[in-house]
Amino acid sequence: MLGLKQEYIFKSIVSEKASENEFVVEFFSCDTNVQNECQPLKVTHNFDELIDFFEELED
Repeated sequence: MLGLKQEYIFKSIVSEKASENEFVVEFFSCDTNVQNECQPLKVTHNFDELIDFFEELED
C-alpha cells in the first residue's frame, strides 16, 4: 500500500437532476481550517477524471 504525500478531504453532492454519467467530487487539503472559505485543490466531474486523479497521486 502506498502512502500519500498529502491528505485530502472531499465533498460531493448527490442530486436527482444530475446525469448518471457525471458526478462532481471536490478535493480540499486537510490543512485547510475552514473548508467553506477556500477553493478546492482539484475537482473531478466523472469517473475517468477521478481515476486519473488517483493515478496522479501514485506518481
